[in-house]
Amino acid sequence: MSWTHERIEQLKKLWEAGYTASNIATELGGITRNAVIGKAHRLGLSGRMKSKSKVSSVSIVRKRKMPVNKNSKIIELTTSVEPMNPTSFADIKDGLCRWPLGEPEDLDFKFCGRKCAEGIIYCTEHHSLAYQPLNQTRQKRASRKRFKIG
Repeated sequence: MSWTHERIEQLKKLWEAGYTASNIATELGGITRNAVIGKAHRLGLSGRMKSKSKVSSVSIVRKRKMPVNKNSKIIELTTSVEPMNPTSFADIKDGLCRWPLGEPEDLDFKFCGRKCAEGIIYCTEHHSLAYQPLNQTRQKRASRKRFKIG
């Protein structure tokens, strides 16, 4: 099974409509629930939209719940981003997001294509997925060392 542009668009519509990954897999056919979850993650579809009335054709509004401190308090962050502009390898250039959409071996493989800051290869949303703050990385390493035996 390959992720064609049409199947990706169908996945996006079903995901935003609130369908479960299992329902989407059944609807698309020939794929597993895990394939749907993986693809949704790679496309940055992790946040489910509650109300379509606040979404304009120019921007997408996503709400993500993120921990703010070690006490695990949760806050909602609202991020407004421009829609993706799927761009082929031949057309990608400086200033456009290079976050991969799909699998590189597929003929319809594209990159995100949103505008990004000078000297940065990902848009704001994909940059936050690709890079973790240094403190978070250090905390993970420290916790691994504490539980290391030997």
